[in-house]
Amino acid sequence: MVVLPKTTMKPISSNLVDSLKTLGLTEYEAKVYSALVLFDRAEVKQIYEYLDAPKPSVYQSLKTLMDKGLVQVVNAKPAVYRATPPKIAIKHLTEIHRSAEEAALQELEELEQSRIEQDLPDMLWTVYGEVNIGHSIEEMLTDARRSVKLILPDAYLHHLEHLRDREITVDLITFGADLSIPGKYGLKYLTMKDAFGVDLHDLEPILKNIRLPMPSSNLTRLVLMAVDDDRFMYVPPLPSQNRSGITTSNPMINALAQMVFQTLWERMPFTYPESNKPGHHP
Repeated sequence: MVVLPKTTMKPISSNLVDSLKTLGLTEYEAKVYSALVLFDRAEVKQIYEYLDAPKPSVYQSLKTLMDKGLVQVVNAKPAVYRATPPKIAIKHLTEIHRSAEEAALQELEELEQSRIEQDLPDMLWTVYGEVNIGHSIEEMLTDARRSVKLILPDAYLHHLEHLRDREITVDLITFGADLSIPGKYGLKYLTMKDAFGVDLHDLEPILKNIRLPMPSSNLTRLVLMAVDDDRFMYVPPLPSQNRSGITTSNPMINALAQMVFQTLWERMPFTYPESNKPGHHP
């Protein structure tokens, strides 16, 4: 039997276990593999005593880890196990993930191409939470074919990466004049304006009757997107941690969104000049 040093063993962190689970291991597999990395080599008894885990779960995990090429038996009687070196193991798990990703994406795209279309253009779809809002922005920008008009806070600017080097007209309103945006995201046909430069004096007779139930500082959280003039997204700048918004292809909502965007657009000075539209030759 392998004799372990009489020292305090380093505990296995929950972050390590969660990371290995993300790469495809079960919780017990992640713990058993990590224990073997710590021990270098060990018998089953040492593993389940260290982990305070059921013996059957440790045996099953060792079997599946060997099937995955992450553990080897280095002695038969008594059985002594050794972990595949972490660099090799992680590379192997990553390759498995990549292959699964490619296979799944191919089949899902085939399903997407043959899906049953439903005629629901008037529906308003609610989007809950920051993650889902980000996914909706990414989806809309990825699907864009001709034009994108958007008001986008700093926290969402990185999604512009999905428009890099594409033949798409982009009218962008930001909260601040960031001249690095065109080059940073490779936007070929960008016109950009700064929301802080808006002049609404001519709208004062209308605005004086509007009372917003929020501090004006919250307006910098507003998200508004119109893609190809037929798809719309709106996330109100409400003072809430659990954000939500709507997306729709409703023609009336899209027309209203275009009107609001254009009203603001015409009252802002250019940050990045309108000289790079498709077909324009200065």
